[in-house]
Amino acid sequence: MVTNEMILAFLSIMEYGNLTSAAKNTYTSQSNLSKQIALLEKELGAPLLIRAKGHSEVSLTPYGKEFMRLASHWQTLQKEFEEIRNINAITEISIGALDRMNTFMFADLYNQMMNGHPEIRLDIHTRHSRDIYRQMEDHRLDIGFVSCLLPVSANIAIRPLYDETMLVAACMDHSEKIISPEELDPSKEIYSRWSDEFEIWHDQLWPGRQYRIHVGTASMIPSYLNQSGRWALIPVSLVNSFSHLNAFSHYQLSVDAPKRTIYMLTQKSPRSARAKALHVFENAMIDFLNQDPLIRMISDSE
Repeated sequence: MVTNEMILAFLSIMEYGNLTSAAKNTYTSQSNLSKQIALLEKELGAPLLIRAKGHSEVSLTPYGKEFMRLASHWQTLQKEFEEIRNINAITEISIGALDRMNTFMFADLYNQMMNGHPEIRLDIHTRHSRDIYRQMEDHRLDIGFVSCLLPVSANIAIRPLYDETMLVAACMDHSEKIISPEELDPSKEIYSRWSDEFEIWHDQLWPGRQYRIHVGTASMIPSYLNQSGRWALIPVSLVNSFSHLNAFSHYQLSVDAPKRTIYMLTQKSPRSARAKALHVFENAMIDFLNQDPLIRMISDSE
């Protein structure tokens, strides 16, 4: 018989990409996960995972892809049954957002929700945009915040939420508040790839990947703005969040950089037990963002 533990082991490996990460994030052992997968494959009578020799990442067999769809539906149903049993208790909503949003922008919003809405529990996930799209499609997230547009099914609604300009954060003394690309040494750049459009624009000004270091998340940037001449391009909403972390200044770039647009993904047919809580969160989120003078909210008519 297929058990809950088998399915959860399978889903955790697919979420985190490999046994090592899955074991670490679910507080279990790799041997236990391997055992559960072996039992699941024996019960189903077919292999689910492809384990390439010399590679830590796993991929799905054709049967595994079909089982992934069923397992995701099972997980959704499990949560809905739990919500029905606790209809008058706490409602949990799952939110996926980028690192810089969860770490810096939305921390105060999440605190406001915890303090003002004890009936709502937040399940926060920090992911890259493509992972958020995938988890929205699998109904593992109720709402997502991403920085790029990708094709989605008819079940997902996409709304441009806000955009913001890019500024130069630099560890240097500069008499003017505007700085030109020629004044920035590319070999001292702390580079973060904000979007496809940003990367194309960036490589036209500083070709050949001359940057000093490439960081994967926004939260890493301040740690390296600690020597004279180092600089980074960051969205304007991060200026206040970064200002207390290191002694650096920010400047406007003399040429226009692509604006950073954030999109909100929602389920067109949210789970009925979560609809009210999601409405409360979305209203609180809009009010919260409207109070930030550094970003420009995008109206529905645009």
